[in-house]
Amino acid sequence: METYKKDGFFQKYCETMRNGIGPNEFNDFAQLESDEKRFEFINALKSIVTELKLAREFKGKNLERSLEYKNLGNKAFQKESWTEALAHYNLCYLATPESNEAERAIILANRSAALYHLEKYDQALKDIQRAIDHNYPKDLMYKLTERKARCYLGKKDHVKALQCFKDTLPALDDCKLPLERRQKLERDAQIMIKLLPKNIEAEAKLAKAKKANPADPKNPPHPEHYIEKGLYFDYSQDEGRFAKTNTDFKPNTIILLEKPHVSVLLEEYSLSHCSTCFKRVTIPVCCPKCSDVIFCSEACERKANSSYHQYECGFLPIFWRSGASITCHMALRMITQKSEEYFMGLRQEFDGLTSEVTDKLNNDDYRKVFKLVTHEDKRTPEDYFQRTLMATLLNACLSLGGFYKTKESESFIGGLLLHNLQLLQYNAHEISELQRENERDIGKSTFIGGGLYPTLALFNHSCEPGVTRYYKGNSVCVRTVKGIAAGSMVAENYGPLFTQVSRVERRNTLLNQYKFTCNCRACSENWPKFNDMDSNVLRFKCDGGKICSNVLEIPAEINEFMVQCTECGEHTNIMKGLKSLQDTDMLFKSATKLHDAGEYEYALKKYVEMMNTLDEVLVPPYRDYHLCQQGLRSCMLEFGNRFVKMVTKNYEKQLKDEIDSWNRLVRDKVHEINEFKKNTIELNVSLLSEEQHRYLSAGPTVNAIVQDSNDFTQLVERYIQRKSFLARRYDAVLKESRAQLDNAALDVVENELLSKPID
Repeated sequence: METYKKDGFFQKYCETMRNGIGPNEFNDFAQLESDEKRFEFINALKSIVTELKLAREFKGKNLERSLEYKNLGNKAFQKESWTEALAHYNLCYLATPESNEAERAIILANRSAALYHLEKYDQALKDIQRAIDHNYPKDLMYKLTERKARCYLGKKDHVKALQCFKDTLPALDDCKLPLERRQKLERDAQIMIKLLPKNIEAEAKLAKAKKANPADPKNPPHPEHYIEKGLYFDYSQDEGRFAKTNTDFKPNTIILLEKPHVSVLLEEYSLSHCSTCFKRVTIPVCCPKCSDVIFCSEACERKANSSYHQYECGFLPIFWRSGASITCHMALRMITQKSEEYFMGLRQEFDGLTSEVTDKLNNDDYRKVFKLVTHEDKRTPEDYFQRTLMATLLNACLSLGGFYKTKESESFIGGLLLHNLQLLQYNAHEISELQRENERDIGKSTFIGGGLYPTLALFNHSCEPGVTRYYKGNSVCVRTVKGIAAGSMVAENYGPLFTQVSRVERRNTLLNQYKFTCNCRACSENWPKFNDMDSNVLRFKCDGGKICSNVLEIPAEINEFMVQCTECGEHTNIMKGLKSLQDTDMLFKSATKLHDAGEYEYALKKYVEMMNTLDEVLVPPYRDYHLCQQGLRSCMLEFGNRFVKMVTKNYEKQLKDEIDSWNRLVRDKVHEINEFKKNTIELNVSLLSEEQHRYLSAGPTVNAIVQDSNDFTQLVERYIQRKSFLARRYDAVLKESRAQLDNAALDVVENELLSKPID
């Protein structure tokens, strides 16, 4: 990853500084052997704070603009445009200065009203509590208690609703409403207080019945950090540290779940995702001081402002304007998420660190990542100069942000900033989100931020990887997309895939970016790209088993049943393999239909079944094999971060049409089976030769007739499952599609409003 973008002010500053250094002085810098010495040398040349006029900026908070957004929100609310009102209230909330607590309480209460009408009851309840915590006016408190009661009614929590209606009565004593209006509200509350006990009694009976018939227990979820048993890390002089397995991994095995040591959002997602956990946010919690970031909850806001954000707050606009890359921001956050004292306490421990020590450390321990590869021996003096100058900019932010309590630690931590910039270049990962224009769009995996994962960073590259990764928030999940035999390397992919990019291009890219020449199987055997694979040749495994690894390249139209291996002499039953491949065709079609229908779990099972069969029979590269892998990846991405930009309004109709389609399919199958039963098929099996007999037992002719009834039984079972799923989905779709429409519309409105300058 690059150090900076060319459209920022840092590039010009870097060029100016470089031109101001003479040959002898630069040669002195080039001879330095430690990051701390390099930092001291460049930091002493000029004051970057003075040169770049660095200072904290809090331009986003503006009471006048906040009130404008509030008025716009109120007008939209009066027109019952709840989504538009919510968007304006969000912007008002973000722009309200910390000192205007009363105004903040009012806007949170207003936002809770919009959320209530959008049936986002949990979020409305949170905003109600936030308004109360910000000292919402006592004479208006009846509004919040009554709204709270209505939210609990919407959630069908009648016990809490009853208590809130009771709380509304004393709250009305403090209101300044006309007597008639007040009496009406009291009557409404009294009616609910009388009615709700009956509902509560009925709910208690239902709860008792459910307790007597508990639902089947679900499989326990994986912990936040998880490494599959059998995965370990080896070392060689050529490969460095790399992941291996001492057990067979099946396709779709989760082998790693990991939270990042550090993660940072891109600027363009700083107001759509939580700065701490990367969840997409529609109801933001703001920073009290700046309007540059948002959070999904008070917990994430407190975590940020008690660590990294207290030092970064006010500097993000400068940082973004500088053109600094996301790895630069990550290098800074690796420091700001800890304290000066923390790093000074580690100063004597870095030299003696070994993998035996670091493997036992928690992911948030800086020592865990300190020894990751930096390729310092391959760096040029010019590269060191640019990165060291960037380290001085990052250090200036630390200094101005109040990170340092003493000057003595500045050179040491400045050296760590430079070290971070180097290790992140080769070990950071892009965090992604699957984004769709609409719910039928295939979607695109979109870069939203960067993360450093200490365990994942140890995985080596392959142009034909055995795993794929996706993200939940900022946590990474790694799953297998093929069978991986015990004793094999477990490799991920750093970017170029052999199915899409030629070997020359892949090797050049990897050499330039990661300083190695790739010798994975796809490169060493020079596998063809996907579009260049020959579909008329099948690559079968030899039945010789472990004693023979030869590949039998068989023309698709072969007439022979048994093929002899030229290396081990064993005969391989090709017809058996062809029958298996015939089954995989049906599995692929079924999996594709399930994926397109949104049944990703079911589709994944079909793809896994297909991959298991292909792993037994074929040897890649082969089109069907890689199409199946892509199907596995597509399903897995659906379990991670995902976002639909706009939901079509006819989604409910599409579900109805799909139910009708399944009904027609079953009716046609019933008719087909009935027609089959009317006809007697007689085959004189005794006249068949032994070889023909073998062929028919392996082929579709006889078995297809017998199998037809079995297929029908399975179809009916699938139909029942599918129709049950669709029925449940259809019941929920109105609420779901409405929520997605709200979020999509909210996103559009906010983007439009945010394009206007704050001040």
